[in-house]
Amino acid sequence: MVCILTSIFLGDYYNYEKRKDLEEVFKIISERCEEGTLYGEEYGVDNLALFDRHAVSVMVTEADGDPLVASNVNTNILNEQLNHTLLSDDGTTKLLKSTHNYRIVSQVIPSVDDSFLLLIGVLPDSNIVFIQATTSAMEESIHITNRFFLFMVVLDSVIAIFVGKFLISIFTRPLFDLISITKRISNFDFDATYHPQLIYNEMDDLGEHVNEMSITLKRAIDQLQAANESLKHDLELKDETEKMRKEFVSNVSHELKTPIALIQGYAEGLQEGIMEDEVSRQIYLDIIIDEANKMNRLVREMLILNQLEAGQMDLDLVDFNLTEMIDSVVDSNRINFEAQNITYSFINKAECYVKADEFLVEQVFTNFISNAIHYVMNENIITVRYDFMKRGKVRISVFNSGNNIAKKDIKHIWEKFYKADKARSREYGGSGIGLSVVKATMDLLHEKFGVENLPNGVEFWFELSLSKDTKIKENS
Repeated sequence: MVCILTSIFLGDYYNYEKRKDLEEVFKIISERCEEGTLYGEEYGVDNLALFDRHAVSVMVTEADGDPLVASNVNTNILNEQLNHTLLSDDGTTKLLKSTHNYRIVSQVIPSVDDSFLLLIGVLPDSNIVFIQATTSAMEESIHITNRFFLFMVVLDSVIAIFVGKFLISIFTRPLFDLISITKRISNFDFDATYHPQLIYNEMDDLGEHVNEMSITLKRAIDQLQAANESLKHDLELKDETEKMRKEFVSNVSHELKTPIALIQGYAEGLQEGIMEDEVSRQIYLDIIIDEANKMNRLVREMLILNQLEAGQMDLDLVDFNLTEMIDSVVDSNRINFEAQNITYSFINKAECYVKADEFLVEQVFTNFISNAIHYVMNENIITVRYDFMKRGKVRISVFNSGNNIAKKDIKHIWEKFYKADKARSREYGGSGIGLSVVKATMDLLHEKFGVENLPNGVEFWFELSLSKDTKIKENS
């Protein structure tokens, strides 16, 4: 654009300025003519300085053509140009300005392949002044200037491209970093973090907000995942609870169905007088009473289990003599020992006081003894043993000789209504609740319990905390 404007307007502007120079030189020469400081060798230096300052060629002549003042130029050439201007009518001379004292023309001289601006005027003393300025040099300057401008434009463009690319990379790097970070965040990679530049600016402010958004979004997603997990757990728990409820109803119905049917059948038989002799009627009554006791025991165990699992059982933690309680339970089952020829022994027996809920502990031990009685086989041995542990604990073990519990059943025996040997459970009236009562009780007491298969039988055990009244030396 600069080159185009220079080509179009610089020539006219140069001619305009040179015309002003010509007029200015003419005015000064006229003033010096009037002042008497124009002619003479003593004024030659000042005249030449004037001509050089305005870059013009000057010749002052008399009417007969003899030169009086001349610049450092061939006067013959100036005369030739003057004659050409005055006498030629070939279109190479163009009048630009005319006044009373001078005329300004533009001239092209084919013989020298040059163009000029000429001022031809008359001084106050009637001498003729000829002032010349070359314009072809200006045209060459325009061409040189344009080439220089073109070179500078190309050079500036190359420099601008590299500098611009460098500057753009500096200013856009944070933007590309933010784009990369937002892509990672969209893929749930919340470890992506924007780091501010050395000089804080608006892009860094945006980056800080992106970091805050990432943290907030991560927290929200974590909370949502936690809520989903909680909801999933609640749904699973609901399904499990519903499944357990259905199983419980089914198991209770199954457990009650047989004794109710027996009670109803034998009661109807007594009502109809099927058995006429007293002995037969007594057998019927014994069966009815036995089945009623089984139902009573089942209901009682279910009530205890329900209270334990619902957390409605209030613990009454007291110090009591565990040995006396065990002896009492064993004595109440003595008739069963004798009926089945069971050999009973109490190993490491000693006065032992524990701090626990006496009623619940008695239920646990009673269930272990009843379980041992009903499953004892082979040598018919039942053994109770104390093991005094470290940490102020005593382990109570109940062993019965007989068959081991299958591995697939061991992890289920603490579940409600689970029976490893359904036939024998039905035979002695087991409901499948006793061991689940043990588990619920020990969980409530926060004590350990378990079962182990031994080479000649099965051993159930549980632990209790010793009270301060127990003076027995502990061993591991």
